[in-house]
Amino acid sequence: MTQPRARQRSREQADGSPMPNTRKSENVTGSAGRVGAANKTTRERPAKERLTGHSLEPARPHVQSGIVIRAAVIVIVAALYALAALAQTAKEVKGATPLVAIPNEPPHLIVDPPIPEQLALGRVFIQYRPENLRILPVFGNSALAVSPRIGHLHYYVDGQSWPIVDTSGETVVLVGLPPGPHQVKLELADATHKPIPGCSKVVEFTIPPRK
Repeated sequence: MTQPRARQRSREQADGSPMPNTRKSENVTGSAGRVGAANKTTRERPAKERLTGHSLEPARPHVQSGIVIRAAVIVIVAALYALAALAQTAKEVKGATPLVAIPNEPPHLIVDPPIPEQLALGRVFIQYRPENLRILPVFGNSALAVSPRIGHLHYYVDGQSWPIVDTSGETVVLVGLPPGPHQVKLELADATHKPIPGCSKVVEFTIPPRK
């Protein structure tokens, strides 16, 4: 055992520099790697412990609740519109077919109030819709036997004694009325100009002062 060491010392003396100790270098490199890994673990552990101590968790990707709520509302509204559309029949939307007689269903008159935006400008637009009656420019006793029944519209402005006859079925338009309160009476009439009972409506409105 002494001979190799003596040879090593003799080589060191001859060269003037010590021989490298590879075993010791390996020990140092291995120790440095273990120390680096230990330091990394030590740094990560306090961060996790701090989050856990404050009842916190590391951030995770998540979807904002506001987006989910808005999407759910849109789906619900679309479903409600679809159900409302399915609930309406063709007769409710377009009225009774003109090809089939309706002997037992009395006519009705539906009238909307004047359109506010036009009324603010001094113009009166009154929309109406008859049920179980067709608005046509047909008159005379022979037209009373036609089925489905036919008729037309009478309307009176501010209590006038004679009616204005309308056979168009379109919106009633009044222009040029002075500012202030007004009254328009609408009624359905048969082909002989006789008012149909229970088919009249009175619309009251006020035209604002001109600016």
